[in-house]
Formats: sequence, C-alpha cells, structure tokens
Amino acid sequence: METIRAVSKYAIDNEEEFVQKIRCASEIRQAETVKELKRQTAKNKKRVDELDVIIKKLYESYAMEKIPEARFDVLSSEYESEQSELKERISADEKLLAEYSEDTENIGKFIELAQKYTDFTELTTPMINEFIDKIVVHAPEKIDGDRVQQVDIYLKFIGRFELPPTELSPEEEKRQATLKRHRITSRERYRMIKAGEHKVGEPFRLTCKNCGKTFESTRSNAMFCGADCRRKFYKKERASKPLLTLRCQFCGSSFKAKRKNTKFCSDSCRHAANNLKRKDLKESEKQKSA
Repeated sequence: METIRAVSKYAIDNEEEFVQKIRCASEIRQAETVKELKRQTAKNKKRVDELDVIIKKLYESYAMEKIPEARFDVLSSEYESEQSELKERISADEKLLAEYSEDTENIGKFIELAQKYTDFTELTTPMINEFIDKIVVHAPEKIDGDRVQQVDIYLKFIGRFELPPTELSPEEEKRQATLKRHRITSRERYRMIKAGEHKVGEPFRLTCKNCGKTFESTRSNAMFCGADCRRKFYKKERASKPLLTLRCQFCGSSFKAKRKNTKFCSDSCRHAANNLKRKDLKESEKQKSA
C-alpha cells in the first residue's frame, strides 16, 4: 500500500525526474539522442538500398566480363561486408528505438493510472489489480541480529521502482534511534533467556528512562520505575517540543502553541466563539419552531 501511494505521488509531483529514473536502464535517455538515432537509421537504410543496386550492377559487369574475376571478388566482398554491418546496426538501433517508445508509452500509462486515484487511504481489490504486476518474496536472512525478509513489488508498466532516499526529519530520526535501541535491548534479553542467565517469569532488572535508577519489572519493555517518573518524562518531552504558529479561528490573529489542533489564541476567544455558537444554535431552533 505504501509503495503504491509513494510511487504514485512521486510520479505526479516529479514527472521529469520520474521519467529519467525509468529510462536509467535504457541506453538512450534523451529525446535529442532519439532524433539523432532515427536520422542515422534512415541514413543507414538508404545506404543498404544503394548497396543493393551497386552489387547488382557489379554482378552484371562481371557477367559481361567488363571487370576481371579477382577485382569482382574484392569489391563484392567489401560491399556485402558493409551491407551486413549496416543491417546489424539498423536492427540494434531499431530495438533501442522500440524500447524508448515502449518506455514512453508505459510511463504515460502509469501516470494516467496514478492520476485516476486521489485517495490511497484504503487499498481495494481493483487498485491491487491495476497497480501491481507481481510480488516477489525472498528468503529471510539475519542482518545485524534482525530477521530481515526482502519483498520486491513490481508495478504495472514500470516494474520495480526504487524511490530516491528522503531526508528524515529530526522527529523521525529520533523515533528510528529509539526503535533501534529497543531492538538491541530485546535481542539482549532474548539472549539472556536462551543462555539461562534469566529465567522466564522472574522480574527483569531494568533502568528507568527518566531518573536512571535500576528497578525490577515483570515486563521486559517497561521504561519507568513508577508513574511519577513516567509523568515527569513526558512532561519534559512536551516542553522540549517547538512551538507551532497557528491562526485563531475566532479573531484571526497568529499565535504560538504546542498542539497543532489548538483552535483559539486565548480563553476569551474560546468563550466568545462558544457563546456565538450557542447564540446561532438558539436562533436556528427559533426559526425551525416558527
């Protein structure tokens, strides 16, 4: 689902870059190169036709004994060799041009398909059938102690598409670092149980994420020694978050807040907005009763 959404959005928002990435596997990537290749192919075809006429006249001259046999053998060999090379080159160039044309057609089809769907929040069966060509699931392997299983998704018209790496936001980097620490800790606890250093059912000796003190818990993923430490930790985390610039839905002025869903700049604006809402509701009820 994420692959379909991300690739479709990238194709629509960055069409030129998307086209270049699709053409990376092709030997010809630019329209100017295609024009030159077409011109050269037409020139080579013309030369092949000319050689047919020349070889025919050469045979006629030989048959009428206008040129000696030795000279005929040399010339016919040279012309036939040139013609054979040109035919091979024409075949290879036409194959490249056909691939370029096919890529252009497939890119257009995929972009048209991506523009067809505006909502990717829910994956439906028609979407799967239209977007996905095949899914290849590789054998699982262990990387840095983690069980990793690669899954390749091949999309219709464009095959397997690698999105360019995106820069992670500070919040995402922090989240990834936290997940990595948790994975390392989980692997260590599993190793202890497997090695007999810790018995199942006994409390784990852990370190509080807030105060740093050692505590015991039956849950291996416990982070705090108590409710007080948990409250203090999340209070400090909220305080460290940057303020957002928002617009008051009542007076329209800009204000700073930590929560993005804050609607009003002050209590007075909130009360005024609620009073206005109640007043409008009463007038609406009066009109209905009348």
